Amino acid sequence: MLQPPPRSPTASGYVADPKLVTWAPFRYAAPSVRREAARDFVSNNLSLLPPLPPLRVVLMGGVAVGKGTIAPMISQAFRVRCIGVGALLRGETRAGRPRGLAASKAMAAGELLPDEFVLDLLKERLGGQTDAARTGWLLDGFPRTPAQARALVDGDDWADLRPDVVILIERPDELAREFALGRCCDSATGQTYHPLYAPPPDEVQERLVWRVDDTYDALSRRLSDHAHSVEGVVAAFEGRGIPLRRFDNARSELETFGEVASFLQEVAMEKLVAARGQHAGTSRHMSLDEVAEAMQPSPADPADVDAYCLRDETEEECLERFQKERQRVLSPDDVDVYCEVDESEGACVLRYQEEVQVGALLAAVQRCNTYELGEFTPVVVEDVQVGWLNPTALEALMPQLAVGRACEWVEAHQLTGAAAAAAQAAQQQLAVRIAPEVSGTEAVGARSTFVAALVEELVEDGVIPRSKLRNELQDVHPFSAGFVVAGNSVRPALRMERAAMIYFGVPSYGVHVNGWVRDPANLSSDTPWAMWVATRSMSKATYPGLLDQMVAGGQPTAISFDDNVRKECEEEASLPPEVIAAIEPVGSVSYRYATPKGLSTKVLMAYDVEMPPDLQPLCSDGEVEEFRLLRMDEVLRSLREDLPLWKPNSALIAIDFCVRHGLVDETEPGYTELVRLLDQTLI
Repeated sequence: MLQPPPRSPTASGYVADPKLVTWAPFRYAAPSVRREAARDFVSNNLSLLPPLPPLRVVLMGGVAVGKGTIAPMISQAFRVRCIGVGALLRGETRAGRPRGLAASKAMAAGELLPDEFVLDLLKERLGGQTDAARTGWLLDGFPRTPAQARALVDGDDWADLRPDVVILIERPDELAREFALGRCCDSATGQTYHPLYAPPPDEVQERLVWRVDDTYDALSRRLSDHAHSVEGVVAAFEGRGIPLRRFDNARSELETFGEVASFLQEVAMEKLVAARGQHAGTSRHMSLDEVAEAMQPSPADPADVDAYCLRDETEEECLERFQKERQRVLSPDDVDVYCEVDESEGACVLRYQEEVQVGALLAAVQRCNTYELGEFTPVVVEDVQVGWLNPTALEALMPQLAVGRACEWVEAHQLTGAAAAAAQAAQQQLAVRIAPEVSGTEAVGARSTFVAALVEELVEDGVIPRSKLRNELQDVHPFSAGFVVAGNSVRPALRMERAAMIYFGVPSYGVHVNGWVRDPANLSSDTPWAMWVATRSMSKATYPGLLDQMVAGGQPTAISFDDNVRKECEEEASLPPEVIAAIEPVGSVSYRYATPKGLSTKVLMAYDVEMPPDLQPLCSDGEVEEFRLLRMDEVLRSLREDLPLWKPNSALIAIDFCVRHGLVDETEPGYTELVRLLDQTLI
């Protein structure tokens, strides 16, 4: 068995024979440079085009060809969700599900998993009404055999998995050997390095680890297996007319990405034109005039819309929304990001550091608490408050207020308790009472009917876009009920269309889980030493690529918080059952801010869990790009100096964690105000 020389941060362990080197020297760019290259492609190309439909991409390639570097760039530019078959299987195994245990047992015995097994798993994640089906997906790690490829393109049962395009990344075998036998990984961040192609910085060298399965003989077998099967896979796709292109990646990943992205853009344009039923067979190289013509409504079928535009959306509205989303301009009910569209991460952070005049942690909390309460009118049910109306929504409800059946004016002095305090705090003489003729705890259905009429009034008046309605009812509780757990004995005051809640100032809820680790040099200390931090997938609709808790998610209406935490931990981090069982609720963080839609009030249930030192979170559903274990001093430094790189409410949860564990105390500038704002009352 041939063994390569020892590996180190400066020695790759294997150097190709110069006679076999056919590629020019190159080096990988930093992750921030790759993200900027993807943003530039969007700004200079995609943002100038009509809205493109979501793509279904298969990314193929042998061992160490660079798929893991190219995939996040594609995800960022085209907003497709990256899904790896290996990660899905590991997630099933970690969660202790029967399917995962069966797969683990088979693989341990050296058996191949049946194709139907993997296809079922993929269909569950990528097909139907899943997020990946709506936004598009990039599949990495499947198919590996011609039989698997034929199942994707021929099987009626797997129609949801038929790809739009196939990307094949290639490298000379000797370059793959050089890279695979020299690559190493930062055990804290997961970042991959190579002494020649991606040299590690000095500060991470003590944390570097090498994969034990990266041996010369094992690598040679994998290269041989890929070479034996790849042409059959290619033939299966090409035989069904699926666009496929090969890309030589024996060079900078930035060059390869540019060519891959241009090809995907061409395929997306062809898919768009085909969806419009016009210019069938047109060359993919279309002029902007041809594109504009293709986007005009079809006289033969005026109801025909492309896969991106919403049903009640004009072409102009669709294009405007698309361009905003492509440029990472968030919807009005989100806290604005600090960084400008055309601003690099480094420049954004420097500008933030220069502009922040108050304590940096206080600034993080203040940006999530910007509103003037006097601009909003309390909404009550009987004499308990359930929300706030902004002037726009209030004006639209004037016809209903004039009738006085679905809602009515009520003078503030007639209110009692918390509702009276809310009107006083807002300096409002009037409030709006919903369903004034309905009373009693059993009147949920009647009130819900009345509020549905109010929602329809806002829709008819154009305040709420009809296309945004989800036809999903969510419980609305009185503010005085506090943080209400779904499924308990507390009945809601009414139920409301989920998309309308922000327009009525009704709170929404979420769960965030802090995964922390003890100091390995002082295991008796209960003070957290490090925290797992997630980087959100570049395909996320909001805050792509920003830092987040190890696990975080919104709160559905028909599930308890604890059940939701369990579900999110399994899906986002693939935590095993014994770790999930150790998660503890530690309170809540609440905040609110004014938006054009209304007063957005958020209440987040915070959970802590001590992570085993040898357990790394694993993303199996494609929502997280990577997990990093950061020392708590680095977390605090990042919150103070690099706040633009954090998802806004996730920064609040991290600050709350540091306050609760004594890592931030009274010496912090603005400490008293910071603590007050982390726990906003609902009045």
